Amino acid sequence: MKEQSIEFRAGEAPTPHSAPLAITRSTPSPTLNSRIELYTQEAMVNWLGPLQLMRTGLQTAVATTMGAFADPREVLAMLNPRDSNPPIQVVADGDVWIDYLADTGDGWDSTYSMALCVSHAVELPEHQLSLPRGDVLLLGGDQVYPTPARNGYRTRFLDPFRAAFPAPVPKERPNDQDQPVRQPGAPWILATPGNHDWYDGLRGFSQLFCEQKPIGAWETRQRTGYYVLQLPNGWWIWGLDLQFESMIDRQQKQYFEQMHAKLQPGDRVILCTPEPSWVDEAERLAREESKALPSIETQTPRFRSLREIEELLGDHLAVVLAGDSHHYARYQPKPGTQAPQRITCGGGGAFLNATHQLPDPPKPINVGGTRQHYELAAVYPDKKTSEQLRNRAWRLPTRNLSFCGMLALLYLLFDWMVQSASTVPHPARGNRSLMDVLSDLQASISNISEVWRHLLLVLSHSPSSVMFAVIIVLGCAVFSAAGVKRTRKLAYAIGAVHGVLHLGLAIGLLWLMGRVNIHYLQLEVENLHQVLLFLAETLVLGGSLGGLLFGAWMVMGNTFWGLHSEAVFSSQCIADHKCFLRMHFKGDQLTLYPLKLEKVCRRWSVASGVAKLAKVQRTWRLRATPESTGPRFVPASGALEPQLIEPPIVILRK
Repeated sequence: MKEQSIEFRAGEAPTPHSAPLAITRSTPSPTLNSRIELYTQEAMVNWLGPLQLMRTGLQTAVATTMGAFADPREVLAMLNPRDSNPPIQVVADGDVWIDYLADTGDGWDSTYSMALCVSHAVELPEHQLSLPRGDVLLLGGDQVYPTPARNGYRTRFLDPFRAAFPAPVPKERPNDQDQPVRQPGAPWILATPGNHDWYDGLRGFSQLFCEQKPIGAWETRQRTGYYVLQLPNGWWIWGLDLQFESMIDRQQKQYFEQMHAKLQPGDRVILCTPEPSWVDEAERLAREESKALPSIETQTPRFRSLREIEELLGDHLAVVLAGDSHHYARYQPKPGTQAPQRITCGGGGAFLNATHQLPDPPKPINVGGTRQHYELAAVYPDKKTSEQLRNRAWRLPTRNLSFCGMLALLYLLFDWMVQSASTVPHPARGNRSLMDVLSDLQASISNISEVWRHLLLVLSHSPSSVMFAVIIVLGCAVFSAAGVKRTRKLAYAIGAVHGVLHLGLAIGLLWLMGRVNIHYLQLEVENLHQVLLFLAETLVLGGSLGGLLFGAWMVMGNTFWGLHSEAVFSSQCIADHKCFLRMHFKGDQLTLYPLKLEKVCRRWSVASGVAKLAKVQRTWRLRATPESTGPRFVPASGALEPQLIEPPIVILRK
């Protein structure tokens, strides 16, 4: 690539083009300049955390609603007219290497591990291959989790990427701290916004990727959320910006129509889109085929937008790349048919998604009047491993204490409400409270119906308890139906059963406490010691048993009915099984190398040549000098070793 410049900013310094995944050690020497750098090592997002659940729901609703009325893509388009937003040309005398990474910016361990992978060469001695670092890094969407708010981009994206591939420290302190530092052969970074980037209306995304500011030793080049990259020898890369559930905007469509006019016969295009909407379309067609009556369900706006661009490209389209689903999956055309390769590669750092529910083969999709028939050629992790990982979700109490604590509080509130309501005298209970009555019932299967009878008797005279119970049942029903389109009624029914089981567990705890505290320990219901003991028992047992019930039900729901496909994995925050693509453009040939990282590093050491000044909670304060070349943190033992997911995929331009 031609010589580029990079801006001097705190927290940045470069690595050689072909540096290994473990740092090259250097000896510091006296220098005229040094730089203080701060890096925050965030934990992975706890998607089932009570506060996170509320924030995510609210921000999604606000972003989706506001996005329907105020589209920032129109503002960016006005600031960057099509004539001033030409194709980004990659000038190279020989081969061009390009990396593709999607769904990053989550926990430090997984994000930084992947940032190290894409910022260095990959050695594959068993295949006698050496894959140099990409001249361009393409980010396929969702550069930050859960949202860009509260320094999300800085701590979850910028810090790990700057630390993995830092900008150089000048030997002499510049007069202008913002003055760019010239760096020959600086690689580029371009990004496609995903739904998580859209939560602030692309404000953070635009500031980060569209203002020509460097990110570590990478340089940014795009002016809008969409872009066109022109490579030598008739290869092109188009990046789409598709907002939530909206159609492609007019300015963007006109831009790509203008770019299409620049294509020559025989040119091929790699299309980057935020999500694998072709999977959604194949599943929609399967649902439509299974219904006796015609369905009113239509194609998603994102698939319609993708279809419009694909129809525009026609035979120029070679590959469609997407993130959003946090795994690797490649759909190839069936033998004897013509269609682009469709690859999902969303293993950039976010929690792992399942592969065992991917359609194989999918229903043929219709693009430009042509039915495209596909088969699932490769997935990572494989479907058997995906099922094994799913089955671990029952361990929820060991992974998510805050969510289990929320369940325990719900049980405590429900028991408190029904117990308080039962203090009103009633002849059917002998004018005793519910806990008193339950304390006399022996723990046996035959008494379960009697426990429910007494509970229903209390509920019949306590509207507030009934409302609370209904909220729990409806909440579980909605949770089970989330993301389900084929069997929503069944999902609601199964979720309602799940909610009733939680009510049963709550009343079971009240029964157990009555037997232990009142029958065996001979404590009075209103005794302070009994109340405190009841609180402790409910929090500990309720959290543990409630977490087990919730996790086991997710596993069972996914195994038998295909429910909870997202939650059964997001609840586990699996950091391993990451993936990215390294693409080699050579003449008329494109070679795709799908790479995996089985285990991310979890123990880091400060690199040689960098001085550790302090560590406050999760934030490190380091001092770097001009001799501090290389990543700021290295694996405490060994180096990261990416491996091929499947044999390289070769695509010819002609």
